[in-house]
Order: sequence, then C-alpha cells, then structure tokens
Amino acid sequence: MVTDEDPRDAHGRSDRTQLALLATRHPAGARLARLFARGEVGVVGGLALGLRFPARALPPGHAHTRQLLRGELEVPVQEALRRSLPEGGVLWDVGANVGFFSLLGARLVGEAGRVVAWEPVTAVAELAREAALRSGLEARVEVRSEAVGAAVGSEELLVCEDASWSHLASRGNVAGTRVTEVSVTTLDAALSGGARPPDVVKLDVEGSEADVLRGGRELLASHGPVLVIELHDTAAEVCDLLAAAGYLAERLDGQGPARDAPPHAHLLARPR
Repeated sequence: MVTDEDPRDAHGRSDRTQLALLATRHPAGARLARLFARGEVGVVGGLALGLRFPARALPPGHAHTRQLLRGELEVPVQEALRRSLPEGGVLWDVGANVGFFSLLGARLVGEAGRVVAWEPVTAVAELAREAALRSGLEARVEVRSEAVGAAVGSEELLVCEDASWSHLASRGNVAGTRVTEVSVTTLDAALSGGARPPDVVKLDVEGSEADVLRGGRELLASHGPVLVIELHDTAAEVCDLLAAAGYLAERLDGQGPARDAPPHAHLLARPR
C-alpha cells in the first residue's frame, strides 16, 4: 500500500514511527534515522547502497520494505541487471513500482545510460520520480505513467490496496480494488516513438507478461534485448512466446525448467 496518510498499527504507532523503528534495528539505523527525519529513507547495503526514497513510499508493514532498505530485495534480479547492463546502456523497467530497480539500473549504466520506467498507478509513478530526484538520478530516469500491454489504447486498471499488485482488468477482479482507466502503450510503440533501444527489459506486470511480449515482437526481433521477467502463473505461455521469438529462457534460481517455474519466480531470457 502506498499512501499519503499515516495509519496506526494495533499499538497506536503510526506508519512513520514503525518505519523509524524498523530502520533503527539495522546496524546502519542511525544513518537511516537521519534520512527519515528529512522525510526520506536510504538503502544501507548491497548494489543499491545510498539510493533514497520518500519515506511514505515504504510502509513498514509491506513485505518488501525491510528487504529494500537493506538492499536485499530480489538479489538474483539485481545481479542479473549488474551482469547484463553495459556502461552507457539502456534499461526499460516495465512495472517499476516506486523505482528500486529503475534507480539501480540508472546507477549501473552510468551517466551516458538511460532508464525508461513504466508505472501505471499515477501516485506510485510520482513516488518513483521523487526517488530519482532524491537519489540524484533524475537525468537518467524517465518515468512514464502508463501501462504496457499487447496493443496501444486504454484499459481499466484494478488498483489494489497494495499498489504493487495492481493489474489490468483483463486479468479479472480481486478483493480490495478500485478501478481507473489508464493509457496503454506497447514496447514496439515505445521503440517507434524514439526511445533508445534497450539492452535489458525487466518485466514485473502482475500477470500481463504474455501481453507485454506480444506487444514487443518487433523489438525482440530487431534488437534482441535481455529479458528479466517475474512470472505470475504464466510460465508456459511466456516460454512459448519466448521460444517463438528465438529466445532461450532459464530460471534465475536454477531450480528446474523455465516452463515449470512457479508464480513469482524470475526468468532470464536471451536470444539464441
């Protein structure tokens, strides 16, 4: 959940107080506490060390908050980006949320590199822009507040209480959602619109992985970017599309065939 409100837990502690407590339990808590006093929090370890986010972007009850603050969020994905992004390269981050991987990518590609990040939830996209500014990476990161799918147009977006689970309405409704209409683009449209071709495309789109790939056939055929994909009950369909595009996919965790990957597993795919 991403919100500007300051709700209370069962003990009457606000989200801001809880986040301060979470920060101070880490060995680098004093540094986090100083950042927190300025309305921001910083990553205290790993490849993302020093990246800064608005404090309101990281509710302490969220499963990923502690991992993000420690630089331990989806470490295999971080390492895949480190290995695959060249100096001066380009990352397309589809489903950027508050921008952790966008900012990490911006750091990895250096001053000559660029990141294009797509986040359809407007309030969350604004948090990603603010994080880029606080981290001094705004010149390298462009955040687009739109969805990416199979065709250009518009579609209803189901915005969940936890914004990271928001998804296009074509996937079906779930409890605790509200509906808003969003613009939808495609990877191919982004390319034809003048965006620098990516070296890496990262997808975290809550079940719309296959649609994003369908909307990027020309990009895959002409530029062959490395793909880092989080799956959501879509492994077989995604693997079929990748094979048809001439890609070879493997699981980042190395635990079996890509087609058998469970939800929330990550694939790394490269042209054959």
